This record gives sequence, C-alpha cells and structure tokens, in this order.
Amino acid sequence: MHEVKMVVTDLDGTLLQSDHSISPTDQKTLERLGELGLCRVAATGRNLFKVRMALTEKSPFDYVIFSSGAGIVDWKTQKLIRATAISAEKTSQIINYLIAEHFNFKVSRELPDNHNFGWHKSFECPELTRYVEHHSKLGEAFKINPNQPFISSQLLMFFPMETNQFESVKIKFQKAFPDLSVIKTTSPFFSGYIWMEIFPNGVSKAQGIEEICRITGIARENTLGIGNDFNDLEMLEFTQHSYVVENAPEELKLKYLNSLAHYDDGFTHAVNQHIKSK
Repeated sequence: MHEVKMVVTDLDGTLLQSDHSISPTDQKTLERLGELGLCRVAATGRNLFKVRMALTEKSPFDYVIFSSGAGIVDWKTQKLIRATAISAEKTSQIINYLIAEHFNFKVSRELPDNHNFGWHKSFECPELTRYVEHHSKLGEAFKINPNQPFISSQLLMFFPMETNQFESVKIKFQKAFPDLSVIKTTSPFFSGYIWMEIFPNGVSKAQGIEEICRITGIARENTLGIGNDFNDLEMLEFTQHSYVVENAPEELKLKYLNSLAHYDDGFTHAVNQHIKSK
C-alpha cells in the first residue's frame, strides 16, 4: 500500500457538520495529520468568501482549493496561488448563447470576488430564486445586461433532476464551447435539482490537487481523497485512495471505498484506515 502524504477532503457534506462546523473529532484528526507532517487540503465548490464562513485562518489546512478548482489558496500564508478566468469576450458569447437557448443561469465575477454575480431568468425557476435570495446576502447580485460584458470565473445553470436534462445540455453546450469545463453537482438547497457548473478548460478539483502535488513534490500515489457528491468525481479519480461518506449518492458508494456519514466523523474514519500515529 502506498504511504499517504496528502489528505484531501471536500467540505460540505463530507467534513463539515450540518451546522457547517468541524466536529471535535475531525478537528483533532486534522491537527494530528499536521503533526505527522502530512499535507492537508480542503477541496470545495464554495467560493473563497463562503470558505471563510466555515474556516478561519487558523483552521488546520495547508491549502484550500475553492470554486471547484478555479482558485487555490496557500492557507498558512493566505496567498492566492491560482486564479483562473473566462475573458469578457468569451463570457459575452456564453451569455448570449444561454439567453438564446432560454436557460436560467448566473455568472460569477472574477476571483477572488466571485461571491459577486449576475443572473438571468428565462422562465420561472424556484431554484434560481433560492440561489439569488441566498447569495445576494453575501455579495452583489445584479440582472445581467448582455451589452455589458465582464471577466468571469464561473457560470451556473439549474436543472430539475427529474427532467434528465443535464447530459443532453452538456453535450450540446460543449459542442458549442469545447474550450470550457462542465462539472455536475447536486443542489445544496433542494435535492430535486442538479447544477451545471461551467469553468475555464481544465478547472476541476483534480487539477487543483495536481497543482499542489507539483508545488509540494508529493506524488499522486501518496494521496487520499474523501468526498460526497458528483463534483468530487474527478478528485476521487485522481487520488490513490478514494472514499465517499455514507451520505453520498448510491452510485458513488458503489464505485469508491465507503466511510461513515459526515455527521459520524466519516473523515476521521477514512483517514484512520491509512494513517497511524507514529
């Protein structure tokens, strides 16, 4: 078995409890990993503003991959070491395409200010309403004007899970924009919705981990990953030892090693299968 030198965990639904805190048990495990000299990485779909609502500068992490890999922060120094972007021209092309196709969507400003966003409604959508109402409390939210393009970091679309639209829309979108990445995730607001996240090409949690491996000199074979949702797929494919918590979708539990639920310290349980105190 390859020695683990880096532990990567998703936040929401994996490490964090339902109140968005880290349990005392998982906190001690993260501190123990640091004492053992292991690299501790959080990889989350949260933007940096929302990461800082859950983690403090003293939280026991070495790196944080945020916005599904669009950005990376050296957590000890709080230095932004990766920030990807979609040009204003390309953002304008995507916006006009999505409006012409009658989609509901939001567009985030460039990093690290991607908690500010524009939105467009083509038809009534409870999920878009929920998103705007919640996130407008955390940053600027404005109706998109197609004639005023801006540099962006991410676009987000909303689909009812029961319609099975995601795959067909993904194929059509990537045919129109082959230079962009598409990531699937379950809505944190309502389980009946799937979100389509659109990023610059190559953006993923896996690419973020690969970059940290390059920086630290840690080989892919020495990584352990823990996740809970579809947006963790590329991460779990990349890490050598890959776990999902009990509250993950069934299809993920069939594919990866299983741990306890996030509220039962599933992070610690997975880590303990590979890391022993020296």
